[in-house]
Amino acid sequence: MIDRADESARPEPESLSDQVVSRLQRKILSGEIAIGSWLRHGAIAEEFGISRTPVREALRILAAQGIVTIDANRGARVNGQSSQDIREIGEVRAELEGLAATLACDRMDDEQLAEMTDSWQSFRTTLDEPTEQQAKAWVVANERFHSVIMESAGNPHLAATIRDLRRKLPHNLSFGAYAGNSRLIARNLSQHQAIADAIIAQDAELARVEMVKHIKFSIDATARWVERNAGGGDAG
Repeated sequence: MIDRADESARPEPESLSDQVVSRLQRKILSGEIAIGSWLRHGAIAEEFGISRTPVREALRILAAQGIVTIDANRGARVNGQSSQDIREIGEVRAELEGLAATLACDRMDDEQLAEMTDSWQSFRTTLDEPTEQQAKAWVVANERFHSVIMESAGNPHLAATIRDLRRKLPHNLSFGAYAGNSRLIARNLSQHQAIADAIIAQDAELARVEMVKHIKFSIDATARWVERNAGGGDAG
């Protein structure tokens, strides 16, 4: 069952169709849903415990991204997304999120600063937990961290563009590449800390550099993970 977001929690919360898009992207990129498979509206709606309407919208989004091809009579056939696509999307996202970090240096208020700082404390307590629990905690922490920086940047056009790129490539997907590798998780934590320290110090250039480096590292890890799951080649 997909959780329905509290619309008062954040401006422009993730819709049900966006949640379906993210879940299906993860399954396709990880190889759980094979390239060439057919996605059926009814089966997806039943699996996620929702109506067919957000499922149809999600498949239209995936079709616009080239990840699936819709057949009116059969559903949607999975095309996949290549590791090159992932890296190209990541290059753009890295620069835009770097800009968001730059703007956040002067615009982040005390409440947002506290949320950014606190977002990883709960995750640190799960480092010795089983992977499934650790993954859930990481997704929450990662979402809070990046969302509060984007929000505090105070530029709705920038935020909308970043959200559009996240629809094409979910930013929480990268935990699939980190799972079971304590060194990669530790490096991910240190990168978030470096970004936070730069924003707290109001060092705009350092915040940009650290964010770009962090996004590129995550994207590269994700692309290599997809290549491994695809047997050493592209997922497309």
